[in-house]
Amino acid sequence: MQRRSDKKSPQVLFSRGGSDWIRRVGQKHKQLLDLLLSEEQKEKLDRWAETEFVYSTLNLEGANLTREHIARVASRPLDAPAVDDRAPIAAALAALRMVASMARANGRAAELTGEVLLDLHGEPGGGFRRDAGDSSRAVKPAPPEHLLSLIENACQWWTAESFAELNPVEQASIVLLRLIDLQPFEQGNERTALVAASLFTLRSGLPPIIIRPEIREAFRHALDEATRMNTQPMVELIAGAIERSVGDMIERAEKGT
Repeated sequence: MQRRSDKKSPQVLFSRGGSDWIRRVGQKHKQLLDLLLSEEQKEKLDRWAETEFVYSTLNLEGANLTREHIARVASRPLDAPAVDDRAPIAAALAALRMVASMARANGRAAELTGEVLLDLHGEPGGGFRRDAGDSSRAVKPAPPEHLLSLIENACQWWTAESFAELNPVEQASIVLLRLIDLQPFEQGNERTALVAASLFTLRSGLPPIIIRPEIREAFRHALDEATRMNTQPMVELIAGAIERSVGDMIERAEKGT
């Protein structure tokens, strides 16, 4: 992805073709809200969304995990002693629960900062990338000496009034692509980017971004298209993922599962 002026990007990137998916996601969200769920029902749906997010995100990285395994981990305290097959699940759950808590506490005022990114990444004693990054990528990573200022600039942009006017799906898409572009960490960048971007859907009452195995190829294609300054595939993919997740939540609530 070519470097660009962050302040101008939303108008350039998302000026066309959004009305249909905005309508579909909005309708699904309204259907869910109209169910007037109890706190117990909401809690069940939150656990389901956590399991689906962690399952899909870790499998996107190549992990061979089952939903059942993740659901069992999600039902236990995350501060319990970790074992090798549980540690990545616990880390992903902790990160998702952190942004969910921020969203509940602050709503649309919840902000992403460099410190929050470090906490979401969760590497003990870690920090932002100190090496040159993956030079084989189509877009070369930012030099490590410039990384902190670029992250701070991006986080500041994400609090701008022009950014706040965008649909939450557009906001999440921008954040996801920018963080993957910057490659802030030596590893685990996609996982952290997906959690961080999910703050912008969660704070509007939508589920996190769940990249299910069946749309993995489309996700890779959307990332590839973004390097050519065509970000609409990613916006539409995330919109479709959110629409499906809300639809699944409606179905589960109606069935009482």
